[in-house]
Amino acid sequence: MIWLLAATVLGGLLAAAEFTRGPLDDPDPAQQRPGILDLGPLPEPASAVSESIPRLGRPAVVFFGRPDMVDALCRALPNTGLSGDADLVIVLPTGTAECRAVPVIEDPDGSLAEGYGMRSPIADGSPVGYAVVDDRGRIRYRTLDPAVITELGEVRTIVAAL
Repeated sequence: MIWLLAATVLGGLLAAAEFTRGPLDDPDPAQQRPGILDLGPLPEPASAVSESIPRLGRPAVVFFGRPDMVDALCRALPNTGLSGDADLVIVLPTGTAECRAVPVIEDPDGSLAEGYGMRSPIADGSPVGYAVVDDRGRIRYRTLDPAVITELGEVRTIVAAL
């Protein structure tokens, strides 16, 4: 009876986890935020996003997004204090977007996302997530995270732990 109850509870939890998955999530749940199992090949050198990011002596956070999320991310970033701890940049696959606090870089061929080892989400297309680069120019953390806008405190914790 106990085994049946345990199997039912665990099966229900597994079904709930599958039900909450979205099209921007990683196809492999083990690689999804918090991305703990993604640490195998890390750290590795970070590709240049711009002339000044990443730069030696200062951590960086490279946000990978889509044009429809830039406004919300730009409104949320100043309230986090992240810009005091790290250089920030937003990488978009296409389209131009304005963000006063953070530079926005276009990556039409996906080479930046590929250079950072960002995985494609379930629905394919460009990744939505972030990579954290340490002050020595090495990628220390990367993950798909479609809810990153609401979890910027977590990003700050990762940067603070470098």
